Amino acid sequence: MTNRWQEISVAHGALQIAARVHGDPAASPLVALHGWRDNAASFEPLAPLLPRAKIIAMDFPGHGLSSPRSIEGHYYIWSYIADVLALVDSLHLSSFDLLAHSMGGAVACLFAALYPERVKNLLLLDAVGPLVTSPEDAPDQMLKALRQMQTLKPGYHRHYPDFMGAVKARADRGLSVEAATILGKRGILQDDCGYYWNLDPRLSRANPLSLTEPQTEAFIRKVTSPTLLITAREYWHGNQQWLALRRSYFQNLEVHELDGNHHQHLDGQVATVAELLNRFLAARAA
Repeated sequence: MTNRWQEISVAHGALQIAARVHGDPAASPLVALHGWRDNAASFEPLAPLLPRAKIIAMDFPGHGLSSPRSIEGHYYIWSYIADVLALVDSLHLSSFDLLAHSMGGAVACLFAALYPERVKNLLLLDAVGPLVTSPEDAPDQMLKALRQMQTLKPGYHRHYPDFMGAVKARADRGLSVEAATILGKRGILQDDCGYYWNLDPRLSRANPLSLTEPQTEAFIRKVTSPTLLITAREYWHGNQQWLALRRSYFQNLEVHELDGNHHQHLDGQVATVAELLNRFLAARAA
């Protein structure tokens, strides 16, 4: 198996969705979905440790090398489902394993609920479905979103004097410099003003609406794929009750908790995460 990545791009309406492919072309396809404000390079350290899979790691719109949504577009959690569908349909993948981290895991749970026949195994890294808003908080959230729409500058990026300045800014948000550099090699661009992360500024805006907890439960209960959940103890400290609630919604769930932080697959126990993934997939391929 080669350690090289092949870059691909597929059209989805006016969007171009970028992705990276790693592994034996004849191996079982595994579609990988990154977290909020990350990119497809999030899976770079993990991919060589998954020899039985052909990894297809996409950049969500507004992230990495994928184009941002149009000025009328939104980044609702459910809007990413159509992006994943466009990618797998373009590649003629009738069924595949789905590996996802954080926000990508929220998208993956919804996708697996809607298209259970296409997701052979659901592999979640610190993700148990989308964040929700209670009905009583919905008006305040919508008002906040509308105010942000009025003040956010389209196309604005914070600039840094050099590449490492941008990397360190990301590292200050909970990653090692090495891990932030991996993301930065794909996500940092340069223009006349300096270096910046190629992220749509609208990603930081509140959504006018979110799903409620009963709606999320209804989706997750429709997930029939064998599901592996790997959690980071530090990340879920203080949220164990909510985690337990979400775990109770899954029909077929195996759970492993590891020490460390939210980016274990990129910046933590990468080998341990790979071992758990390989063992889970091998047991279901037998």
